[in-house]
Amino acid sequence: MTIAAADRLNDGQRDCLRLVLAHHNSKEIARQLGVSPHTVDQRLRTAMRILNVQSRFEAAREFAAIDADDGYQPLIYQVSEVEPVEESGRLGTSIGGGADEQIALIEDGSKVDGKDAGANFESSSTRRQRLPFPQYRGEKNYLNMVERMGWILAIVIGSALSFGGLLAGLEALSRLKG
Repeated sequence: MTIAAADRLNDGQRDCLRLVLAHHNSKEIARQLGVSPHTVDQRLRTAMRILNVQSRFEAAREFAAIDADDGYQPLIYQVSEVEPVEESGRLGTSIGGGADEQIALIEDGSKVDGKDAGANFESSSTRRQRLPFPQYRGEKNYLNMVERMGWILAIVIGSALSFGGLLAGLEALSRLKG
């Protein structure tokens, strides 16, 4: 492939090819780019025709060979569950001192400011409640089997209580009327 062929690709086609190289399917690419899966497939077909290749993966590899000259190679297998700094809390604000000093205090089990160092560490790292539906656009459901069964049980019990309350209310209304 020549650089001239890569220059004929528009930004949407380039973005789609980069995400194909990262092993995303059309639905995932569409979710990330905010377009329909049909649009993604159309962009990839056009890019394949411009680059004169037979598959989307060949087109992505050919484009990556030219695109790699522009900067650093992206991490393909990066973990998507990296917790941001704001949510995880900072240890330095709750205990004081450097991180190595804090870890040593926690391993020791010693007390800091009259409190147990391990308790300070636990309170600083908050666990986000996992819900059975995505909270953010494109987020996947990472519930394990026990959590899924728990949510199913909670939904069944909640539905039964709601339906029972509705029936009790209707019965009360029918007694008032009749």
